[in-house]
Amino acid sequence: MAEESKAESIAKEVKAEVAADGVKGEAAGVAVKAESANTVPTVRELFSLPEKETDPADENWKAFEERISQEVKGVKWTAAMPDLAQKICELLNISLPHIFLAAWKKAGELHAVLEKSKANPEDVTYLELTEHTLNSEHKPSVDVQLRGATVKKIELAVQLGFKLKGFVLKIQNGAIREMQTGHCEAGGSIKYGTLPIAEKKLEPIKLPFSIPITGGEVATAATEQAALNAKEKRPVLPPEVERIEL
Repeated sequence: MAEESKAESIAKEVKAEVAADGVKGEAAGVAVKAESANTVPTVRELFSLPEKETDPADENWKAFEERISQEVKGVKWTAAMPDLAQKICELLNISLPHIFLAAWKKAGELHAVLEKSKANPEDVTYLELTEHTLNSEHKPSVDVQLRGATVKKIELAVQLGFKLKGFVLKIQNGAIREMQTGHCEAGGSIKYGTLPIAEKKLEPIKLPFSIPITGGEVATAATEQAALNAKEKRPVLPPEVERIEL
């Protein structure tokens, strides 16, 4: 895979239907599980977007909320108008490690290692990734519907960039079982049309030391033992560690 890769994650075409009698949300692709937002960071957290209506928000987010309110002002709701800005914010609760997985799985070298591991399902391989960058683009959207007809579609343009170093993948029986993280820098921007909503320069972020992967998903938060390991010196990897360049 080239050094810079556009990851097609679950957020590429995430949609939610806003009906007259309430809000229904559905995400395309694999769900991402996490016990705590503090253990597996999300896109929303990366940009420090408000989680609740009562949370503090900067001027860009307030301007976005005002724009949305004006654009749906003429809609004759048959029930209470839902908080559209908050529903869009919920769509950004996508774990960053899931975006990494979506990009890595496009690498032909990694695919070859995964296929090879199927021959000996009991064996475990630790694959070290060289330092590399990932770029991804996503378009989460909300459809505003009345009586089954779309009256407004609100779509965001999300651009993300990552610089990763020292990541190791645990592979067994044709699947990635665990992600051991290293140094990660992240940044990007979110826009609604030409209106900027959030922007973050590339800078280091914290990730759990060990992130379990189950069935291609980022599993629940790392165990307490893994959290303790993260505070101490990183354990020495097994002697036979393969290395892959992305």
